Order: sequence, then structure tokens, then C-alpha cells
Amino acid sequence: MYIRRIISTIFLLALIVTTVRAQNLGTEKKDFILHFRFDRSLVDSGYRNDNHTLRALQELLSDSLTAAEIDTIDIHAYSSPDGNGVYNHALAHRRAKAMKGYLVWKYPHLNQRSIHTGAGVAEWRALLPLIENSPDMPCRKQVMEILASDMSAGVMEIRLRTVGGGAAYRYIRQHILPELRNASVCTVWLKKPRFTTILEGVRKETLTPLCRIGNYRNIFSSSCVKRANDLTVSGREGTTRNVSPAFTGKVPKRPFIALKTNLLFDLAFMPNVELEVPIGERWSVNGELMFPWWLFDGDKYCLQILSGGVEGRYWLGNRSNRRVLTGHFFGLYAGGGKYDLQWDKNGYQGEFFIAAGVSYGYSMRIVRNLNLEFSLGIGLLRTGYEHYHARDSYQTLLWQNNGRYTWIGPTKAKISLVWMLNRKMKGGKK
Repeated sequence: MYIRRIISTIFLLALIVTTVRAQNLGTEKKDFILHFRFDRSLVDSGYRNDNHTLRALQELLSDSLTAAEIDTIDIHAYSSPDGNGVYNHALAHRRAKAMKGYLVWKYPHLNQRSIHTGAGVAEWRALLPLIENSPDMPCRKQVMEILASDMSAGVMEIRLRTVGGGAAYRYIRQHILPELRNASVCTVWLKKPRFTTILEGVRKETLTPLCRIGNYRNIFSSSCVKRANDLTVSGREGTTRNVSPAFTGKVPKRPFIALKTNLLFDLAFMPNVELEVPIGERWSVNGELMFPWWLFDGDKYCLQILSGGVEGRYWLGNRSNRRVLTGHFFGLYAGGGKYDLQWDKNGYQGEFFIAAGVSYGYSMRIVRNLNLEFSLGIGLLRTGYEHYHARDSYQTLLWQNNGRYTWIGPTKAKISLVWMLNRKMKGGKK
């Protein structure tokens, strides 16, 4: 008897310890629901209450320290049952990819390997709990009898279209089916996050996925209702991506190099090209080459410049929520080259000039993969030159004198068009 008491006591103590540890190291879930337009897979902030959902996700995921405590993000997307089943299943997968791609693009500090996707097509029987709460629906009782029957999905849809001369189906298509075109986002935490509330004013129904409404738990089998230690989703997708507010769901990418041209030089018929390579989150290296080599109007005018330079840049601000190579930056630059400049009969040649200084600039995105960059450099320019007169119909150059020139002030100004050349992302970094 004493042995039994001892064993019972040990078992009770073990149970208490396990319960306390589960409470201290327990998980916490946050669920979100985002809706899609008919036959679309775009993350669209202008549709229904999606702006509330995206704002809530912003509050939750924008802080990299808070987001680091996320163990898993499960995304399960659905399409409504009307139409072709094979197409609807593919559409649901595209919606799941679009939602994951949006999160990866918007919050690059998230670990992509912790984001899993699944997709499915809602059954017609999933309409029952919604129709029960729609007393103004035409022929409501007859519709509920059809949905509760054991007829096939195809026959059920045909029967629904005929009820009340089509009035019931028009109501379903307008008020009920849009609820089923959604993506449920479920976040699971390893430990308690460093926040107490998500976003005041966000409507409760916006944060509650359909998988938690009535019988939807049994119909959808969403990851949102699974235990935190049993998060397995069928049909997990690979890495996906793209744009705001209407997001297309393409593969997330990071620019590995940026190709540029200075529009100010282009307007002056001065061909030029730049390449910029990002290094980590805050640094980049920019190289430039300018190579106009023109003679105009029978050698009356000469514009020949061959110059190059390199610049190291430091990007300012919080980089976790910014695209690579966008925002404000400071830089240090140096370069040099040679030139031959002639206007009518007077010209100057320089075998070598040097320029160095500090720069400041700002780059912003204008369309997909295209940025517009503004920058100004202030520093020192020094060159040795040879002054000449052109004679014999500009075919003979008569040297006049040599000299040196030093300039301290603005040495470069740019309005550059930037084309981002991308590569697929690996891991959770942008």
C-alpha cells in the first residue's frame, strides 16, 4: 500500500511539473482571414475587410524581434465550390502561394521555412451554417434541405440553381460564396510574444477564420484548429512571392545586382552605365562608366570622355521593412578618366583627372523591378589639361598652353533609372 502511495505521489508531482512547464513554454495562436475577389489570387487591400487584416499582420510581423518568436505560420487557402473542381483546386493553391509570397516580400526577416501552405475547395455543405444565419434568403428551407442531402456536388449545384427560379442561387452567389474565397493565416508561437494586443479597432470577424465557425472545423480541416505540436499540412508548397496592395503571388526574389543609367547624362548624349551590388542589409558597392566619344558637325565640336569610378554606400533607416537598394544613403566615391572637349576652335584635352568626395542620395521604387534614384556628390576634382586651337577645317590642333585645375564643390549629380536584376531567395532574408 505504501508503494502505491509513493507511486501515486510521484505521478501527481510529475503531472504538476508537466502542466507548469506547458504553461510556461506553451504556444499561442493568432488567426487571420483574408478574402479574395471572384476568380482572383491577388492580395488586394481594397477588397472587403482585407485592409484590416493586412494592418493587423503589419502590427504583428513588422517587429523583427517579435516575429522571431514565431514557430510556425500555416496558410490554408480555399476557393468556393461553384464551377470546375479541378480549376478551383488550382485557384486555391495560387491563393495560398500569393499569401505566402506577400508575407515573404513584406516581412523579409521571417523565416520562409516556417511558413507552410495548403489549399482546398470548400464543399457545398459548408454553406449550411452561413445560410442558417441568413433569415432573409429566398427559399431558405428548401436550400438547406438540398445542402443536407447526400447528393453529389454536381447535382447539388444544379438543384440550387433552380430553386425559386434562380433567386436563391443569386443570393448565394452574392452573399454566401464570397465568404468561402479566403486564405486563413495561423501563427503559432513557441513562447509568449512581446506584445499584449494585436491592433485595437480591428474587427473581430476579420481575425477569425471560417475554420473556427460552427461546422467549418469538420469541413475545412484547417491547420488553424490543429494542436500546436501537430502542425502538418498536406500539399505544402515551396517558396513563393510579389507586390502591394494587389499581390500576384510569384516567387520571392532579391536583387543581386542593379543596372543603371544617369538620365541627365543621357539627355546630354553621354552614354553611361552603372552597376550596384548589395552587400548585406545596409551596404552596397556602386561602379560607374561614362564613355561618350563623339565628333559633331565636321569635327567642329568634340565630346570625348572616358571615365570610371567606384562608390561605397551605407543605407539608412530600418532595413527590415524596406526593399533592398531603396531609401536614403550616404556614400564615399572616387574615380577618374581622360577627356577631349572642343567647342568651335577652342578645346581642352586631359590625359587624366581624379575626383573624390562624399555623396547623399535617395532611391524609390516606381514600378516592379524599376527604381528612380537621386544623388549628389560633393568633393574634390583635380585635372591637368592642354589648351589648343583647331585649324585647317578642324583637322590640325595647335597647342597653346598647359595648366592645372582644381575644383572643390559638387562633382556629380544624378537622376538614375535603376533596373533590378533579381535572383530567387533562399532562407528568410531579403
